[in-house]
Amino acid sequence: MGYLPKQLLHKAYLTLSTLTEDHKQGQTQLTSALRHLLAFDMYYKEQEDDCDLDYPKNRDSFTENVKKIVTVTGCYYTTNFYTNIKELEDCGVGSNFYSAGVVNNSKQNTSYTYDYPTRGQFPLFKVRNNTLIREISYYKNIKGYLKTQDLKCAFVVWVLRNQWINALDATSIKRQLLSLFTRELVESMMPKEEKLNEFVMGFNMDSNKVKLTVSELLDLFTEKGMKSDNSVNPKYRPYITAIKSKPFLLLAGISGTGKSRIVRELARACWDEDSKESKAQKPRNFEMVQVKPNWHDSSELIGYVSRVSGEPVYVTGDFLKFVARAWEEQNVPYFLCLDEMNLAPVEQYFAEYLSVVESRKADEKGNITTDPILKKSKEDWYRVLTSELTEDDEVRNRFLEDGICVPQNLIVVGTVNMDETTFSFSRKVLDRAMTIEMNEVDLYGGLDSRYERIGKLGTAELTGTAIEGVDVYEEYKDVCDTAIDYLQNINEKLEGTPFKIAYRTRNEVLLYVVNNLPYNSDEDEDNLKQEYVIARALDEITNMKVLSRIEGDESKVSMEFLDDLYNAIKDGLDNIFDGPFGIKETDETFKSVSLAKLDEMKIRLSSGYTSFWS
Repeated sequence: MGYLPKQLLHKAYLTLSTLTEDHKQGQTQLTSALRHLLAFDMYYKEQEDDCDLDYPKNRDSFTENVKKIVTVTGCYYTTNFYTNIKELEDCGVGSNFYSAGVVNNSKQNTSYTYDYPTRGQFPLFKVRNNTLIREISYYKNIKGYLKTQDLKCAFVVWVLRNQWINALDATSIKRQLLSLFTRELVESMMPKEEKLNEFVMGFNMDSNKVKLTVSELLDLFTEKGMKSDNSVNPKYRPYITAIKSKPFLLLAGISGTGKSRIVRELARACWDEDSKESKAQKPRNFEMVQVKPNWHDSSELIGYVSRVSGEPVYVTGDFLKFVARAWEEQNVPYFLCLDEMNLAPVEQYFAEYLSVVESRKADEKGNITTDPILKKSKEDWYRVLTSELTEDDEVRNRFLEDGICVPQNLIVVGTVNMDETTFSFSRKVLDRAMTIEMNEVDLYGGLDSRYERIGKLGTAELTGTAIEGVDVYEEYKDVCDTAIDYLQNINEKLEGTPFKIAYRTRNEVLLYVVNNLPYNSDEDEDNLKQEYVIARALDEITNMKVLSRIEGDESKVSMEFLDDLYNAIKDGLDNIFDGPFGIKETDETFKSVSLAKLDEMKIRLSSGYTSFWS
C-alpha cells in the first residue's frame, strides 16, 4: 500500500511526451482533449448528470477537476506532457475552453449539438446549449489519442500520481481508477493487464505522496538527449516560424549575406548531424534553381508539352521534378531555392504556384494539399510523365487521380536583390509570401564552423497544420484577439491607401503569432513573458506583411503618413508589453524591426520616393 514512486511517474511523463511528433500545437491539442474528457467524467460520476455550465457551481467543479488531471506541483500544470509547463494562474482548464469554440458556439446556436473536440476524427463528448453531454459511444475514441499500450499504461499511472493504492499492479490500479471515473471510461483507457504489470514492474511503492518539481521534469528530456521546445538557435526562429505559417518565403538583402546558403542549411538541419545527408554538399531535400532574365512563362520551371517529334511529349522542368521527390518523402521538409528570384517577372514565370499556394486545404486525413499545379490529362503524354516522375506507385496513382499538386512538406524560398537589373514585386506576390530582410553582417560569422548551428528541424517545426486564422482562433482566442486589436489600429492608419490589409494578411498574422508562442525562452534559457513573445511576433510580422507593401513618391507616401504609422505600431507594441520598443536596443528599450525599418523609409523619403526595399 502507498503512493506511486517518483521514478515511475517520471517514466510515465516521458512516455506521454510521445503522444505526437508535434510537441507544440499537436501535443497540446491532444492533452487538452484528454484532460477535458476526464474532468467531465469525474463530474458525471459525482453528479450522475450532464454538466450545465450556466450554473457557476457546475463550472467551478469541472474546472477543479481539470486542474486535478494536469497539475504537476502546487502552482504548475503541464499543457502537453513535455517542456511547456505553466503557472496555474492562467487556468488549468485552458483559457479559451469557455470563451471560444464549441462551448461558446453552443450558446449562440442553442438547437445544435456539437462534437468536442471539433477537429480530428475522435470526438470525446458532445456540447449543446452550454452543456457538456456524455456520449458513451465516443469513449472508444480514446484509442485515437492513446494509440499504444505504453501510452495507455503511462496515462493511467499519471492520473493516479496523487492517489493511495493498495498494490502496484493492474488490479489495484483499475480499482482505484473506478473510484474516480465511470466504468465505461476506465474500460476504454485501461491497457492490457499484462502490459500494465510489465510497465510498473521493478518499482516500489512510496509511503509518502511524491512531490514532482518542474526542474525534474525538464531535466528528463535533457538526460534523454531530447530537445526542448526552444532547442532551435534563436537566430533562426523568425525563418522557421514564418515557414510554418506560410511555406513561401522571400529573403531580401544585399549581395553576399548568405541568403541562398541559409536555405541549404535549413534543409541540412532536417537530418541528424552524423548522417550522410547532413554531411553532403547538397542534401537530397534541397534544390536550387537559378532564375534567368528571359523567363516569361512557367515552361522552364514546370515544363511544357512538345510536339516537335509529332507525338506530344512533356518536357519536365526542375520544379516539377522536385515536387515529385517531395511527394515521395512527405515526412521530410523539402526546400526549393529560387536564386535571384526577381531577375525575371515572378508573376509570369511563377503564376501557377502563386495561384495554387492560396488553395491549400486539409483533406479528410488532415494532410494539406493544393489544387493541381499541373492538371491531369487523359492524353498519353501525361501517363508517361507520371511514370518518369516517380517509381512510387502510391504517388503515381495520386498524380493520375488528382493531377500534380504541391505537397505540404514543400517549402519555396526566393532570394531577392533590389537593383537596376531586377524587377520589383507586385502586391500579388508580396501578399502571398513572408518576407525577411538579411542586411545585417557579422564579419566574424561562419569562421568557427562550416555549417550553420540551427538545431534539429523536422515537420513539427516547419510544417504547419493550420492554414487560416479560424484554425487557431478557438484554441488561442485571447492571443488572437490581442493581435486583431493591434491590426485594427494599424489598419486605421492605412485607411484610404492601397496598403490596407485584408483577410489573407490577417490570417497569416494570427498564424505567425501562434507559431511563435512555443519559443518563449531567451538565449540563456530564461523564460520570456508571453506578452513580450506576442509583441515580438507582431513586430516581425508587421515588417514582413505590412511594411513590405508600402512604396511610392510623396503623393502616395507622405511623411505624415509614415509618422502616424510609426506611432501606431509603437503604441500597439508598448500596450501589449511594457517594453518600451524603439529603433535601437538599449538598456531601456527593446529593438523593433518594424520601427527601425520605418525610420529608414522616412530617411529615404527625403529624396522624394520611399520603399521597404533597399
